[in-house]
Amino acid sequence: MKEAKRYLFWTSLDTSKVSAGKQIPVLIQTGDGKYYVSETTTGERTKKSEPHKGEKYIAVSEQITSRIEYKKFLKAEAKYSTLEEAYDAYVKALAKDEYKGVREKCS
Repeated sequence: MKEAKRYLFWTSLDTSKVSAGKQIPVLIQTGDGKYYVSETTTGERTKKSEPHKGEKYIAVSEQITSRIEYKKFLKAEAKYSTLEEAYDAYVKALAKDEYKGVREKCS
């Protein structure tokens, strides 16, 4: 049952080059084996463990504070049954004009 509550957000973009507060496309895998393509806003975080405690980094999304908050990114129209289908949809999303600026920062 706990597996169903797990999730993984992934992007091909180098978030350290994108910077915080930018909209980016993401591929999401949930613990129940479903895939989604969505959009997040990058967020700045601080590492909490040694040896890099206190260092800042840019995460793929702003802070998700509750265990189910990630579900707001899961939209039925962007749900895929295989990783291959989801990846193809992610590539199409990344190619949209609205992401031109973040793509250019990562090239």
